Order: sequence, then C-alpha cells, then structure tokens
Amino acid sequence: MKRLGLILLQLLVTLAGIFYVFHDPQRRDEIANALDHSNWRWLVIGWLCYGLVETLATVRWQILLRVQGIALGWMISGVLVIVGLFFNMFLPGLIGGDAMRLYFLFKRIPDKKTGATLSVAMDRLLGLFSIISIASVVVFYRYDWLRRVPQTAHITYVALALLAGILAFVVLLFVLVGLGSLDRLPPRFPLRNLLIESGQALGLYRTKLGRVFVAYLLTIGSHLTYYLSFFCAWQALATPTARVTSVADMLSIMPLVNTITSLPISLGGVGVRETLFQQMLGRLADVPLGTAALTASLGFAIQASWGLIGGAAYLFLRNGKRR
Repeated sequence: MKRLGLILLQLLVTLAGIFYVFHDPQRRDEIANALDHSNWRWLVIGWLCYGLVETLATVRWQILLRVQGIALGWMISGVLVIVGLFFNMFLPGLIGGDAMRLYFLFKRIPDKKTGATLSVAMDRLLGLFSIISIASVVVFYRYDWLRRVPQTAHITYVALALLAGILAFVVLLFVLVGLGSLDRLPPRFPLRNLLIESGQALGLYRTKLGRVFVAYLLTIGSHLTYYLSFFCAWQALATPTARVTSVADMLSIMPLVNTITSLPISLGGVGVRETLFQQMLGRLADVPLGTAALTASLGFAIQASWGLIGGAAYLFLRNGKRR
C-alpha cells in the first residue's frame, strides 16, 4: 500500500506539473512556434550524446567489476546498464534498475554476489561524488548568475540544501568507515543498510585508487555528456531570432535541475523538470518559457528512447532465460 501510495502521489505531481507548464495558451503558442522552426538534426546529435552517456557508464562499471575479479563481456554489461535505465525510468516505486542489473548478473556469476553488489554500490557512490564536484564548480563560478532573479534563487537554494544533505551523507560515511563503526549502527539507524553497503565498497576499492579515479573521471564525463543532450534539445528548438544559449548556461543549470528531479516526487521527474526549466532556462537565459519547458521534455524523450531499448533488451534476456 505504501508503494501504491507513492506511485499515486508521483502521478499526481506529474500531472500537476504538466498542467502548470502547458495550460497557458501563450506557452502553447511559443511551443508551436518552436516546433515550426525546429531542426531535428540536433535531436539526432542529442540522441547520440545520450548513447555516449550509457557507453561511459558501461566502461565505468566494467572497471569496477574487474577490480572485484568479475569478468563480464562488454556486450552483456552494456545491455544490463540500459536494462537498469529502463527500470529506473518506467517502473518507479516497484523495482530499481540496480536491482535488475544485479538480478541478471547473479544468474551469470552466482559465486560472486558480494563483489557484484559492491560494484553497484561503488557505482552509486561515484555518482554522488561527481554531482557534488560538478555542482560545487557551478556554484563557485556562477552563484550570482543563478540568483539573478527571485524564482531561480529559490530553486538554487533548494538544490544546494539537497546537495548539502548528500555531502553530509558522504562525510558521515567516511567518518564511520574511519572509526570502524558501521557494524555497530543501531538496527533502526536511518539509511543503515545503504551506509553499510557503501562503506564495504569503500573499504574494498580504496586499494585500487588509480582505477577508481579513472571511473570517477568517466562519471564526470557521463554527467557532462548527459547535460549536452539537453543542450542539443534546446538547439533543435531554437528559432533564427532566438538569443543564443551557451553550453555554459546549460551546464550550469542541469546539475541543480537533476539534483531536484532525482527526488522521487514525480514519474521520472516529468512535470517537475519542465517547471524547473521554465524558470531556470527561461529566466536566466531569456528563452521563451514554453520553449524552455519543451526543451526539458525533448531532453527527457531522448533519454526515454534509450530506456525503451533497455526494455526490449530486458524482454530478450527474460525470454532467453526461459529458453
């Protein structure tokens, strides 16, 4: 019942966000104008950019698996990565992409379940480290720009509060690992299982810091390439008379937007992402608000198309298992 309630809440927030963004006739006119002048070649470039995101994620996971002594073919590891993408995007509140990756991986290497689990835990940790790194650089160089208008200032403060929470989690993790206190945490301690799993991953991977650093750089590259796919979505909609939005503007907005949409408050961040783009891209980069919202939708559609490929891969794997 709790899961069902969460899904219904996410659905409600999603529908409310979509209605808020697209109900205004002026916004719909801006969207129609952008579509009339759209350059769909940019969407192809954006689609290829997102393909690079999943390629970098596959290479990163391969590095983490091999530290654990797990040899997994490049093709199957790439397939499992996009299967995870499908479950993360389209089945909220039911089962996560990490769980599905591990499910199929356990079928292939039943004797190395611990190593496989820790590779995924380290994958998550690198994601946290990288988003903190990118957001810190953005805030350091463009803090005044992000706070230029009250609407964007409020969004910036919310994102910074969430990032501070992530940083607090990371600091707590390092302190507990350093003190050797993870196993002594009370059973009802918040995020106890996640802390223990992440701490075990840190303990095992700290002997391979060179490989972990390479995986970290790949994670940074994956994030930046993901942001570029949204820049391509904007370029696909830019009219000949539109103000040119720089790559730096998009790279400055996206870490904050992604931090907020990572919360499970809507289905795949739909509705929330469009609202944030309308404020951040619209107010800060002088993009028509309707076009800014549509940019968010197109960027998500690019990602979703790869998720659908992951869904097809899941059906292939499941049918192959039955045979």
